[in-house]
This record gives sequence, structure tokens and C-alpha cells, in this order.
Amino acid sequence: MKKMIGLLALVMLAAMSQAAFAQPAHLQPGSVLVFPLYDSAPGAGTVICVTNLNDSEIYCPDSDYREGDIMVHFQYIDGTTWQEFDRFEFLTPGDTTCVIADQHNPEENAGFVVVSAVDAQNMDRRVDFDHLVGSCIVVQSGLNFLWSYTPYSFRAIADSSDACDLDSTDADDDGAIDFDGAEYDLFPRQLFIDSFFEETGNFENQLTLLTTAGADYEVEANFFFWNNIEEKFSRTYRFTCWRQGPLSEISAIVTNLGGDPDELGQGTIQTGWASISGGRILDGSGNPVLDENDAQAIAPMLGVFAQFITSEDFAAGKALHYRGTLDGLEFLTGDGDPQDGGPVM
Repeated sequence: MKKMIGLLALVMLAAMSQAAFAQPAHLQPGSVLVFPLYDSAPGAGTVICVTNLNDSEIYCPDSDYREGDIMVHFQYIDGTTWQEFDRFEFLTPGDTTCVIADQHNPEENAGFVVVSAVDAQNMDRRVDFDHLVGSCIVVQSGLNFLWSYTPYSFRAIADSSDACDLDSTDADDDGAIDFDGAEYDLFPRQLFIDSFFEETGNFENQLTLLTTAGADYEVEANFFFWNNIEEKFSRTYRFTCWRQGPLSEISAIVTNLGGDPDELGQGTIQTGWASISGGRILDGSGNPVLDENDAQAIAPMLGVFAQFITSEDFAAGKALHYRGTLDGLEFLTGDGDPQDGGPVM
């Protein structure tokens, strides 16, 4: 049974491979890229770009490919239904590709995207190919650029010493992407919104979060909000799979921070910041999911944050800062059990 890694297992794995406990990275190449947000709703749009940094054209004698050739698997996950739409794109050495989400995936409106390196001769086989980087540009209709962010990059733990014979990343042969420190980097333990403007007047914001727990499980996100005079406010927020919306949907404190109104000067609006930690994973009956030590399992999450000033036609966004490591389990679809696999990506 697939379970969250306990403390003893973590210590043992750390002794075998320090790389297994690296955090995901925004600006380093990896074998899996996770884009927490794509938006193809009417009036919106998303451009997703993936680049292959491996420019080796050395021919591999046992295949029709070169060392730098790679197939990438795009998996669009609908944020409401948890349904999956698949595309494959072949990248030659040093190649780059950009796609418009609503054309690349005409079936869904909004959610997140997972891009993984797979074997061009067996596209069910994910491989160690830590040469992928990417970016996401959020646009209005007509490709009017608004803001952009870089995806979370997860490196494979497998070590492909032969570039013509890439190692499989599926250590447990379950066909899933496991962010467990044995197949790919672990998830962050804690996320941060380093700053946000008070949500009032023409200032708006949007927080997107995803979790790997699956469609049949509700997760808790524990928030701490801080104003600019070091006062702290806490909230617990529940969601399933994926959420997108303003911070004020989580806590009204962001509409009235109560801090120093003159800190920025010239009558500008107040600022705050927030930390987000995964809380409990709850089943359909509201019972906490337990780990192998009969303790409450912790919900793994990723996210992006954007801010808008409507009167100035201004928008800016980024993936969230993070620290620590946490078993990210698997990305599940359908009614998968967050500890036991089930239908998986």
C-alpha cells in the first residue's frame, strides 16, 4: 500500500541520497514541471511554454533518436471535475514549444497542468530527463499579456548515466508520479505570499492552490496573515483538488489589515503577507486520513498568486515562495485514495 513516508524511512532515504530530499525549484531544470494554474474560461487564456535545455545531437545507435530528443506529456487537470486531458509533444535537442491552453486542451476551462518527460518509444514510461524548464503567461482574449509565472520543477531521483538509455522514474511500478523522495523531489512543506496589497478599492488579488489528495478528499489549508505592524491572524480554509479566488474569500482581514496606513507614504494602501501550511486530509465522512504511524496525514500543496489594480490596468503574479519538504504523494484522478494510488496520472 502506498503510504506517506514515516520519519524512520526519511532518515534511511536521506542516508542513501541527499538529492531525494531536495525541494522543487522555480528556476532549475527538472523532469516534471507543475503549472498550478491554467485558465481557458471565456475572456481569459494561458500560454504554456516548455523548453528542452539538452542540445546534444549525438546519435543513439540502438534507437532512431539523439541524446537530446525527448517526448513530453502534458496532463491538463480540470480544477472542478478532476478530469484529465492529455497531449504529447516531441522536443528535439534545444527545442522549445509554446501552446495556447484552450487550443491545446479544448475540453476544460481552468485547473493545473503537469508536464513530464517520457520515453519517446514507450510513452507510458516516465524517465529521468532533468533538462526541462518552462513558463506560463496568463492573458486576456486576443493574447493581451497580463502576468506570468514559472512552474515548480521536480527533479528525478533516478540517475541516468547513459543519455541514450534513460532510467525509468517509476520506482514502485505503479504508473504514478510519486513526489516521495524516491522518484521525484518532495513537495514544499510551507508556502508563502511574501506580500499583498490590502484588498479594497481598485486592488484585487487571486490565490490559486492545488493539492494532490484527489477529488474525493477535502483538505485543510492553515493560513497565518500578518499586517505591517507584526500582528498575526489565523484562518483554516478547506477545499477540494484546486481552488482559485481572492484572499478575502479565505479571510476578511485582508480587506482591513489594521496596520500602519502611512508605511508606504503618500496615502497608499497597506500591505501584508501570509504563510500557508497543509492541514488535514478528510475523507467523504469528514474523518482525517491517517499516515502509516496512525497520525494525521498532511495535505501537500502548490500555488500561485496574482495581484491587480483595475484602475491602472496593472497585473503581476508569481509562484509562491516555499520552504521545508513534505511527501507529496501522487497526483490522482477520479476516486483515487491519497494513500493507496487508485486511478493515477
